[in-house]
Amino acid sequence: MMQDTQQDTQKDNVIRRFYNFFSKDLSSSEFEKVFLRDTPARYKYLVRSMSKGGGKEEGHGVLTFMKNFAVTFLSKLSPVIRIIYAATALYFFIGMIQGSWEMGLFAFIVVNLLFMFEVADKLTMRDELQIARDVQAGLIPTSIPENEEFSLAFYYETANEVGGDFFDYISKNGKDIYMVGDVSGKGMSAALYMVQARLLIRYLVEKSDSFSQVLTGVNEALLKNLKKGFFFTSIFAIAEGKNLRLVRAGHNPALFYSSVSRECSEMKQNGMGMGLTNGTMFRNSIEELSVTPETGDIVLLYSDGLTEAMNSQSEEFGLQRLRGLLVRHSHETATQIADEIIKEVKKFRGYAEIHDDITFILLKKN
Repeated sequence: MMQDTQQDTQKDNVIRRFYNFFSKDLSSSEFEKVFLRDTPARYKYLVRSMSKGGGKEEGHGVLTFMKNFAVTFLSKLSPVIRIIYAATALYFFIGMIQGSWEMGLFAFIVVNLLFMFEVADKLTMRDELQIARDVQAGLIPTSIPENEEFSLAFYYETANEVGGDFFDYISKNGKDIYMVGDVSGKGMSAALYMVQARLLIRYLVEKSDSFSQVLTGVNEALLKNLKKGFFFTSIFAIAEGKNLRLVRAGHNPALFYSSVSRECSEMKQNGMGMGLTNGTMFRNSIEELSVTPETGDIVLLYSDGLTEAMNSQSEEFGLQRLRGLLVRHSHETATQIADEIIKEVKKFRGYAEIHDDITFILLKKN
């Protein structure tokens, strides 16, 4: 009887270890990511590749689509893996026709080996991306010191492992400088340019008190180093005492909520994106806007990923929804307002693919 109990306990332990191995780190969000975001994104990627030449055969039938889809998939594999995969598939079908289970089993083993190689390659790339993500994350502030005049909240989310958005904070000569920036595009290339732009800005801010000179210097450097087709936008809020100065370089205008009128509007001023044109034209476009917020007033600096967040019907979150959120929650703290913005955007987006990075800094006058 004792021996049977021990055997049952050992079986339970084996089953428990087996279950724990496959279920660790498993969550509903992981299922959501794999089946509702990653899988549709990969399907769209292959379909886009088909239209670029992966499968050019005319026709609209299901068989034509499947053939073009298969050709596109094979074209993405390395040449050696592609040959082995195609030969194995042919070997499998010959085995099925001949009724040979041995041939089918051999093909199954080879395909699984190929699958393991491809997964190992993906895991290697994921590790490299994680390193890049850690490096980029190290450049993004994890906190911003409180200002005597303004309460602060911020948010940062990348569409991919790394992104082209950034925000930063610099304290200099009694001024607190808050900035949000966005490099065109997304992914690794945008992230590399973002790092360059951020370092340039920090270096030039330390050297000069003129933001016109800072932005002109960054523009000249980016014109020399940015690949054609890329550009960089940014917006700055400089808090000095009770006053705020805003400088914009092609970025989304800041949103300003007035506690007196209970209205939310854009703070528009001139300013071109950096890396687009020569120094004289760029320098003449820079305009500084000053404002003295009243108690309860709100200023929001944000990237276009916030208003352009899409749901599954390709509808954008939009500026009007964002302005309405600031009005409805204006009586709450800066942190509470930021939390509401994040919650509403995620609720609106649902299970749709994340199309762009989302970044914002919110300042509320104490």
